Amino acid sequence: MPKEYEDLVKKLKESGIPFAEYGWDTCPNGDYGVVSLDFEADSLNGDDGKQMTSWQGSVDLFVRMKKDLERLKDLVENALEEVCEASWQVNSIQHESQTGYFHYEWVFEVE
Repeated sequence: MPKEYEDLVKKLKESGIPFAEYGWDTCPNGDYGVVSLDFEADSLNGDDGKQMTSWQGSVDLFVRMKKDLERLKDLVENALEEVCEASWQVNSIQHESQTGYFHYEWVFEVE
């Protein structure tokens, strides 16, 4: 795993929001998140091999109460900013009517 990804996972887990990598066996009650490294974003090839690779991943935040959304969103974005600097963006914001959760998804890139 890329060091930046490991640093991001650590920061997200330190945020106070329950986070798991790639998914939960049983989702916690209340707010929670998932972080994953999804695929190779780009690579620099030379000398018959990969010289450098960047990876794209995602962070998903599920928030039960609308009043908590801004505060928890800011905790995730602070972790992304600290580790990934400007290499992240909000990918989607949804309200899941079946579960009642607000769902934010960010996409990030690490080396």
